[in-house]
Amino acid sequence: MKYLSIIIVTAIIFTSCSTTRKTQRPAPPAETELAQPKPDSLETMSSVLTKMNHLDYNTFSGKIDASYKDNKGKDYNFDVKLNMKKDELIWLSVTGPLGIEVARGLITKDSVKILNKLEKTYITRSISYLQDQLGLPLDLATMQDLLIGNPLFIDKYNSSYVLNEGQPTITSQTRYFKNILVLMMPGYLPATSMLEDVDAARNRSAALTYSDYKPQGDKQFSQTRTIKVNYKTNIDIGIRYKSYTFNGTISNPFSVPSGYKRQVK
Repeated sequence: MKYLSIIIVTAIIFTSCSTTRKTQRPAPPAETELAQPKPDSLETMSSVLTKMNHLDYNTFSGKIDASYKDNKGKDYNFDVKLNMKKDELIWLSVTGPLGIEVARGLITKDSVKILNKLEKTYITRSISYLQDQLGLPLDLATMQDLLIGNPLFIDKYNSSYVLNEGQPTITSQTRYFKNILVLMMPGYLPATSMLEDVDAARNRSAALTYSDYKPQGDKQFSQTRTIKVNYKTNIDIGIRYKSYTFNGTISNPFSVPSGYKRQVK
């Protein structure tokens, strides 16, 4: 359960209702404490956001080498099989060092199901279970964006950019987070994203990196990511996609075997 929980936490730790793709958002604030760099005169903010690398898909599957370092400096390595159907589900299977499946998870718009194959237990909860665990609002679409490598926390109504050595640096503020996103050129590819909670009392921040891009249609897919989160505890995760397929046929088997006990806490 621990390994799968790490992946799930990674996927949701910085989710909120304020992503670029959401159509419902609070009205843009009249004032903000966020320092607003002067927009570059050669290109509008809207044009930069339109050109920014964003992958679309119907289904996605991938095999991942994942690493995790806990706050004591101990390293863990495991393999993850990932399937996604856009706006419908995330399916994960976690395999330990001996090649044995230790956990399986299924996340939909309104539910979370996790099998712990080591302890022969399972969890069936509403999506609010993850919200309660992290104290964050979230939705399935934003979890999928994080796993596919799309930019997060960009509010087109409250963003600006400057050019630093030819690379656009976007500063954006949503309801919950300030985001400084550096794009690589050509292609307007996310390179680094520095996230900081607008409420300093929550002491929540993260650093995301994207690298090892490969062509995917007319876009690019980042095969290697790092995610470092500071919120209640430190999370340091590396993800490398060994293989992946867009818009293929996927199978998402999930059933509770006989004899498994339901975990209620």
